[in-house]
Amino acid sequence: MNYNKKKSILIGGIWHETNTYSKKKTFIKDFKSYQWHENDNLIKKSLNTNTEIGGFLDVLNQKNVNIIPSLFTAAVPSGIVTKKTFLKIVTKLVSYIRNFQIDGVILALHGALVVEKIPLAELFLVNKIKEKLEKNIPVVATFDLHANLSFELFDVCEMLIGYDTFPHVDMRQRGREAAQNLCAIIENKKKPKKFFKKLPILTVPQMQSTSETPMKEIMSSVFHAEKKMGIDTISISPGFPYSDIENLGLTVIGYGSNTNVLNTECKKLLNLIILNKNKFSPQFLTINGLEKKLLDIKRLKKPIIITDASDNVGGGALGNNTEVLEILKKYKLSGTVVIWSPYLRKNKFINKFFSKSVGTKITYEDNNLPIIDGYIIFKATNFSYIRDGLYMTGQRVNVGNVLVLETEFKLKIILTENRVMPFDDKHIKVFGIEPKLEDIIVTKSGSAWKIAFGKIAKTILNVDTNGICSSNLKKITYSNDYVNTFWPLNE
Repeated sequence: MNYNKKKSILIGGIWHETNTYSKKKTFIKDFKSYQWHENDNLIKKSLNTNTEIGGFLDVLNQKNVNIIPSLFTAAVPSGIVTKKTFLKIVTKLVSYIRNFQIDGVILALHGALVVEKIPLAELFLVNKIKEKLEKNIPVVATFDLHANLSFELFDVCEMLIGYDTFPHVDMRQRGREAAQNLCAIIENKKKPKKFFKKLPILTVPQMQSTSETPMKEIMSSVFHAEKKMGIDTISISPGFPYSDIENLGLTVIGYGSNTNVLNTECKKLLNLIILNKNKFSPQFLTINGLEKKLLDIKRLKKPIIITDASDNVGGGALGNNTEVLEILKKYKLSGTVVIWSPYLRKNKFINKFFSKSVGTKITYEDNNLPIIDGYIIFKATNFSYIRDGLYMTGQRVNVGNVLVLETEFKLKIILTENRVMPFDDKHIKVFGIEPKLEDIIVTKSGSAWKIAFGKIAKTILNVDTNGICSSNLKKITYSNDYVNTFWPLNE
């Protein structure tokens, strides 16, 4: 980048996948306990990580740009973010736009953030940033493959660049791509042509894997289109169906220098998606169907991965559903399951033998929950570890207080104070459990578990339990009449 003077670029962002059906609201403490990287600490914590910010830094350091770090914060997917919390974050991030001559802004957003009483929250943030900038300063942002994108956000940003993978392994690459495009816009003083279109199609996470049909074929076509002269980048966002908002639906966006070529290729992709929409229908077992399968467990190859997608922590569910655990207990089956147990922060467990209920909703005093009898084989306070898998490599995971129980029939129950997403096998390895030696591993996940356990899985059983991230979208009530006509709801 040949500048007469060194350019200044502000970096920051906010990441939250909001499940509006969750009763657990999201507060400032939830952001601060997961990821809160501010000022110089944002650079320190993000360098050489597989994150969007890590990708920004790769390019901006190479370009010798003056990097202005602001705030990047994230919370584990959960319920609606309080207005007070969001406004505090916005105020803090915008406060870093002081007397600098800022030439560009690059943000790591999610695209599925929902805030109480503030529609289109990410648009609100971008507009607040633009109010502080000189006119025509470009803003580029990355977004998650599960983004529920609005045209308004697309319109106000010079570029929005989405993940190409699910499970997500390309965050750093997309960060680099976003930074390279921002630098090109600044250098050439020319904004790209744009394309935006939504389709009335809702898909569930377990059918959005980009290494499986139909997303594999769709993304292959995206990569082919991106090689065409006149196209810079195209992104597909299947979206996140567990938010009762207006901007649901699958989105195709694209950027380039040739309007005709861009429109032609994006419309081809839209037609391909419509042609393949029936392939997005999920296959799953009911809880009774799972029980019948496990009755004949001797015929199933091990390890058996049971995916409880309805209780998907990465989709905003609590990770506390015990329906699968109760079956394992009933038939005395060995394996490992993780259960969110916030009461661990209040209780001291001195004895080695444990005989209490697990699977709490919000408090320890819930009724009709299974009693687990077992020995405590691992105990820790304020436990954390560093992710070393393909997803969010280098990120610290704050597990909080932990108890690992083992029953007489070798069923291990990991109780964690904080909700933890199973994005790598350290999810259970850090507690002395070797995944490939387990008969059964229960994951509270839709598709992200494949990074952690996909290579060792011999049998995969997808079950639809009573959680808020059901594979069966007919269970979901939408207040928007238009959304109620979406495929597959009307099938």
